[in-house]
Amino acid sequence: MSRTKKIQFWVTEQEYEKLKEYAEKTKVSMGEVLRDFIKSLYDK
Repeated sequence: MSRTKKIQFWVTEQEYEKLKEYAEKTKVSMGEVLRDFIKSLYDK
């Protein structure tokens, strides 16, 4: 699937750090963490 849309939004410093830490822990990019979360919404 090609990536054709860009989403940009503001987060707090705490939210950013939580996302960064999770991405580092799971060895994926922050963008991939967010894409995986969006994909998980399909299952709900």
